[in-house]
Formats: sequence, structure tokens, C-alpha cells
Amino acid sequence: MERRPNPLQKSGNKNTYCPYYEKCLDHAVERRWNYWSCSKCPHKATQQPPSEIQTVHDPGDYYQVPSQIFRELTYRLG
Repeated sequence: MERRPNPLQKSGNKNTYCPYYEKCLDHAVERRWNYWSCSKCPHKATQQPPSEIQTVHDPGDYYQVPSQIFRELTYRLG
């Protein structure tokens, strides 16, 4: 019998390389937890290498939207 993932609603470390990480994250989001932990999970030490490595080619693209939002808020409040 396979042991099931067991995220806990408490602050703590998470294993982002666990093959069940996405399932546990969905579990926490569905229950609207502000934080969660892998501390009691039987899979907390399981490692799965990432399938692909994402790289940022132009970091300016990631800062453009927040700066536009900031300018709009400044304009509305000012």
C-alpha cells in the first residue's frame, strides 16, 4: 500500500522537488491555507529532478507590469 501525501496546516519547510508537491499545493489552496508544511509527510525527503530548467531571458519583462500598476495607483491616489 502506497503512503499518501500528508501536508499540514502549519508553517514549515516544503520539498519542492517531491513528485506530490503540486498535489499538496492544490490541497492547501482548496482549503485556503495561508501556509503549509511537509513535516509529517512520508514523502518529505523524496526527490524528483525538475523536468526542465526555466531561464529568464529578459528580466525587464517581469518588472514592467508591477511598475505600470504602481504608476496607476500613484496617479489615482495623488
